[in-house]
Amino acid sequence: MRVPRFDLLLVAGLAALTLTGCGGSEEMPYSQAEVSGTVTYQGVQLEKGLIRFVPDSNVVGKPIYAKIKQGSYQVPADKGACVGKNRVEITGFRGTGKKEQTPEAEEVEIEEQYIPEKYNSQSTLTVDIQEEKNVKNFELK
Repeated sequence: MRVPRFDLLLVAGLAALTLTGCGGSEEMPYSQAEVSGTVTYQGVQLEKGLIRFVPDSNVVGKPIYAKIKQGSYQVPADKGACVGKNRVEITGFRGTGKKEQTPEAEEVEIEEQYIPEKYNSQSTLTVDIQEEKNVKNFELK
């Protein structure tokens, strides 16, 4: 059975797009900036957690995460938040007092995420990241 020439060209074109990633391997450059600060919840520093900066739809770039340790976080400029408006999501973890066995036969404490959704999955927190160093503190209630 003979395959029509158009079908062969279509398959070859799709294969070429797949191999090149639809435009090559160069990513669009975007500006990032250093950001650091503190996070408290109900007046107490967040001992352990994550903070995520998600660029607004009008800002070019990728979301970034930073660990929160003893109420503080810091992200260097080369791994920093995108310059412009960002949505902020904050999660906090604490021990439950319960233990579980790991596959390596270690006993570890089970942790829970305890910060309300209005600060993470349903967050309305936003910040404007500038080109220079940014200090952004969050006092969650």
